[in-house]
Amino acid sequence: MAERGVNRRTFLRALSAIPVLGALAAFAAPLLRYLKPNLDPGLGLPEGRLRSLAEMDLPQGEQLALGRVEELAEPWSSRIFVYTQRYAQYTPEQARVATIPGVAIRLPWKVSFPGFKQGEEPTDIVIFSRICPHLGCIFNYVPNWREVTAGYGGYVPPEERRHGLMACPCHLSIYDPADRDRPGRVLSGPAPRPPYYFTYEIRDGVIVITSAEPGGIA
Repeated sequence: MAERGVNRRTFLRALSAIPVLGALAAFAAPLLRYLKPNLDPGLGLPEGRLRSLAEMDLPQGEQLALGRVEELAEPWSSRIFVYTQRYAQYTPEQARVATIPGVAIRLPWKVSFPGFKQGEEPTDIVIFSRICPHLGCIFNYVPNWREVTAGYGGYVPPEERRHGLMACPCHLSIYDPADRDRPGRVLSGPAPRPPYYFTYEIRDGVIVITSAEPGGIA
């Protein structure tokens, strides 16, 4: 009888340990998967396929002819527009379409702008999304900095930045489109970064917007 009782206790102990072992396995599995992925870098795809698949997930925009370069001849002249972006989403239409308001600004000097030839060639035309990277409000381009001071929280720019600025009416973020080191630099307010930019090319004297910086709010 004693031996039978011991076997029963051993069996019950083993049975009670199953949930504990299961919980430990559930906790350890993600950690082990992280430390030792089950696929080689590249997801096991043939060379060259990974990039193409990644591009499929990126939103695709429609090229937009903004106008001729001469139409932005004067420093601080601008043109606003709306850009159409398609996102690969599983909707009844097979895609989600978003429109992004933007602004192109002619600067009086050239800067390294990432939207033009990856910033490798200076340009005096910068093109930004007007969706504020803070909480998604639509901001304005204000050619006269005094209007920024008067209508956007009283911000007074330093002497070297008293020119056209971009300003958000919701939470008063102020941006400098002509910053020589980082066009769109945040001068004031809660915005975490400069506005998202558009990439563009100049084809036969026409400014053609080709895509939007990935990650923007739309």
